[in-house]
Amino acid sequence: MIPNERTIRLIVTLAEELHFGRAAAMLHVSQPALSSTVKNLELDLGVRLFRRNSRNVELTEAGRVFVAEAGRLIQEGERVIALVRRSSADIPGPLRIGYPASMNLRWLGALICRARREGFLSAEIQFISSEAVHLREDLLKQTLHCAFFAGQLRDSDLSCVTLSREVLSVAVCSGHSLARAAFVRIDQVRDEPVVWLRRDADPLLYDSFMALCSAQSYQPRVVQEVRTFYECLQFAREGVGITFLPSSMKSSECGDAVSFVCVAEDALYVEYTLAYRRDGDSDRVDQFVEFVNDNVVKTCPHQQAPSRSISPFNRSDKTNA
Repeated sequence: MIPNERTIRLIVTLAEELHFGRAAAMLHVSQPALSSTVKNLELDLGVRLFRRNSRNVELTEAGRVFVAEAGRLIQEGERVIALVRRSSADIPGPLRIGYPASMNLRWLGALICRARREGFLSAEIQFISSEAVHLREDLLKQTLHCAFFAGQLRDSDLSCVTLSREVLSVAVCSGHSLARAAFVRIDQVRDEPVVWLRRDADPLLYDSFMALCSAQSYQPRVVQEVRTFYECLQFAREGVGITFLPSSMKSSECGDAVSFVCVAEDALYVEYTLAYRRDGDSDRVDQFVEFVNDNVVKTCPHQQAPSRSISPFNRSDKTNA
């Protein structure tokens, strides 16, 4: 059996880190999933690639051979892909834009309609729904030109521009003691059971949310993990726990079953960004980034343009991101 590219990259990263926890965090996968991948590959190959115990991890001789050859295989694959893309550079094709389920879909829908109405760009634009955890990889593989994220993406091969932020409200069922409150302080929800997203569903959003909570000396008591904001809403509606949702999620669909309560001082929020390759199809991508930035506030009232301190879009972001 020939291992796929994802498995190879997992093994190479683990070989570089020699630590399952760090490698899993870098790869945006769970530690059990990484361990399972290594074990399955070792079973398929019939050799041990790593020696591990409770204190350390090290490569076996077979592991060193595998990693050395795997590195060359990855480089060769990237070289072939680059050659193919350069050979067809005169075929523009559609501009492919990825977005995660955590995106403000009301705003994105309005943006898509505006782009089509104004005839933006001569080439077709494809907006592609994707698992948030796959968007970065798709950008690096150039299967996407740009991708929206709920959080700041840090990667030396990518530029990331901040578009806006959307304040999170506490969502509670109608029978909750906070349902009729005008606003709520973090201290008032400190002991409440919480419904929230799994980290592997959207690592950037999860990490940024937990960092904001930590800044308030707050550790959410998560009792139910889910994959989408919609699930958060429905579980909160049934009283499983409170949750934190963007203001744009409030709609007549919920009626009086769910109350959205403002968090004091707008302490919790989602920051929306747009990322793209530094060495990508720069002319069309630059035009699209400018178009998006110009329409952040116009297309949805819930979106707030960032202040100067939040790294707003400007031409220098492309080189300084």
